[in-house]
Formats: sequence, C-alpha cells, structure tokens
Amino acid sequence: MGSGLNKPIGDIPFDEKAFLRKARFKSILRIIIISLIIAIGVFVLTIIISEMMLQNQENRINSFYPDIVKFTEPNTFAISGESYNVRLFGRQKEYYLLRLIGNKPYPAGIVTVDFDIWGGEQFKGDKSLAIPEGTKEYLAPYAVPKLKFYNPAVKYDKVIREFDVLKNIPNDNLVEMALSFDRPLTLSEIKTIIPEDLKLMWGAVLVFEENDYKEKNYLAERLVGNPYIDSRDGEKEFLKQLEQLSNLQSYSSTNLKRTVSFLKEKGIKYYGVVVVGHPESLQKLSSNSIIRGAVLGIVTTPY
Repeated sequence: MGSGLNKPIGDIPFDEKAFLRKARFKSILRIIIISLIIAIGVFVLTIIISEMMLQNQENRINSFYPDIVKFTEPNTFAISGESYNVRLFGRQKEYYLLRLIGNKPYPAGIVTVDFDIWGGEQFKGDKSLAIPEGTKEYLAPYAVPKLKFYNPAVKYDKVIREFDVLKNIPNDNLVEMALSFDRPLTLSEIKTIIPEDLKLMWGAVLVFEENDYKEKNYLAERLVGNPYIDSRDGEKEFLKQLEQLSNLQSYSSTNLKRTVSFLKEKGIKYYGVVVVGHPESLQKLSSNSIIRGAVLGIVTTPY
C-alpha cells in the first residue's frame, strides 16, 4: 500500500512560503491582540485615574465652597448637590443655596461649579435680574429678592428704602431685610440701634480702606460678611474661620489672606446687617437717620 506515512521525512513536500505566511499572520495577530490589550488597559487606567483626580478636586471644592458662600452671600448657606461628568476630564458640581428666615430655610438659587482634573473651577448660576431695570434685583431661578448693601464711601444713583412696603405686610409674618448704615459701626453700636426683637443674621464688613472704595467702586460689590454676628464671641469665630479658609487651596485664598490681615490690623466694622423680624419692629427703624438703605428680602407666613 502506498502511504505518505511510509515515506522518508525528506520526501514530504514542504511549502516554505505558506509556512512563512502563516507565521507572519500569527505574529501580526499576536501584536494586534497585545496592542489592543495595552490600549484597553491604558484607556481603563486613564478613566480610573481621571475619576480619582476629579473626585479629589470635588472633595477640595466641597472643603471650601460652602464656607465661601456663607461669608460672601448675605444670610445664605450652600448645600452640596449632585455632580456629573460633562467631558472626559471635566465635571460639574451643584450647590443649592438657602436663606434662613427665622428657623425656616428658603431656596435662594442654584450654583454650578465647573472644574477639571487640574482644578480651574468656574462658578455659574448666580445671575440676577433688575425689575424695573436699575432698581430692585432678583436672583435666578426662583426670583428671590437680592439683599443689597450700600457702602457709605460710595455714591449711588439710587438708594432703595422699602420701609413703606412693610405697611402692607401682616405683622404675624417674618421679614428679612438688608439694612445699610451711613457710616461704619461696631457691633456694640449696632446693638444700640437695632430693636431687641429683631434677629441679627449677617453683617457686611469693611475689608478695604475708605479711599479704596471711593476710587474703585466695584470693590463694594465684593461682599465679606460675618454670619456669626448674633453669636457669643461671634467675631472671634468669624476671624478664626476666615483664617482657616484662607489656608485651603482655592481661587479665593490670596484675597482671604489679605482680608484676614486687614481685619486683624483695623478691627471689624460693619456698614450693614441682615435682620429678620416682624414688619412692625422693622418700621421703627424708618426714622433713624443712621439707616441709609433698606432692601426687603424674603417674606414668610407663619407656620
């Protein structure tokens, strides 16, 4: 029987070209598979590392932003909301703003912080609308009245005094109002003119020299305030927390360090306060010549 098994090895035909093609194909396939594995590994590793870096940035922003709001937005607190990725190396974080009227929290807006793995935070959503134009301002998206102060060193085209509006509000309601003074006052001086049945919620603090405010009017819009104004040792707590905040890595740290140095050197003086109380008590201030401006905020009905 003629069988190829009985042939000598040297007589078995060998297709060298086919062998080389097959070997080349296996080599290329192996390179492609290894490259794909490496590419997938690099992609997964990039996603994991970028997520970790974004989370670190979010944690950093969470460590300072609620306090920034507390010290720069009158009678306002920020609560952490949702976060979501908007691009490969970018994320947005929402904060819900609340104002306290007595013990009742009221929504005052939403701020979105946009940031990347390297930081670069940008703040969006704190828009205001004047109605009518150039007068009363309201904050988006809930049309909450903006609490405005009038710095005594700055000249304004119009100063709002809304004491007359209080006559139309039932006296069992609670009213939030931003009061501006015609000159800087110490806390003890403030307490001599504010009725005891009005609660001090926040105090607008002078953080620049008078000439600086006069020469650069926009500085009056950079509010810094004491949210502990009605607390025992509230001014010490205010300075302590401002200093701690200035040591955190943020876009505000340099300005905060300057502010802390200024307040330690010059002392704390106020050019306005936010108060909460009944309309009747607030109306008592209408004849006080020290009160330069009075901007009505949120009005609440009793529980």
